[in-house]
Amino acid sequence: DWAGAAEEGVLDYLIIDTPPGTSDEHISTVQYLQAASSVSGAIVVTTPEEASMADVRKELNFCKKTKVPVLGLVENMASFKDLLPNLQFFRKPSDGGDGDGGEEECTAEILTKIQTHLPELLQCTVGANVFPPSGGGPTAMAQQYNIPLLASLPLDPNLLKSCDEGLCFVDEFPNSSGVYAMNVIADKLLEFCPPDDEEE
Repeated sequence: DWAGAAEEGVLDYLIIDTPPGTSDEHISTVQYLQAASSVSGAIVVTTPEEASMADVRKELNFCKKTKVPVLGLVENMASFKDLLPNLQFFRKPSDGGDGDGGEEECTAEILTKIQTHLPELLQCTVGANVFPPSGGGPTAMAQQYNIPLLASLPLDPNLLKSCDEGLCFVDEFPNSSGVYAMNVIADKLLEFCPPDDEEE
């Protein structure tokens, strides 16, 4: 925590999260860090749909022009995953409705039926693609630019909760669907950029 919680004078990593695109902020940040010989590389993040990947292609070209090494690509919100009991269930009204799209919530009823007839399903994680991938998605883009695809991070409600509440996601929710991908990203970052250990 470079803002003050870390031991004075000790900083293993400074990670700067920039918005999409190649604005003046990107150029200024890269120039400042390069002048301080402090750029280890960039981890580029995209969602699977073409609108996001188009921005990321610009970012990858920007990194090439400014000689910032690209450590890898992360596919964010690759899918939605959660335990089945955490979902809500809805059905169309029994009278057929009036065409306004109104639906009746029936979660308790459905979960009771599952508990009675197929209780093992309550231990299952379910998922769906939120953003359908375009043209091979981030996997194809990583291959095109010859960079590693570090991980595909699912849209995990517990990760969102951790960010909102300032919690350590992998400690608070060790069995959550996004933990594996987060650990893979962290492990690869450590591999690419091992921290300096001045005591050794």
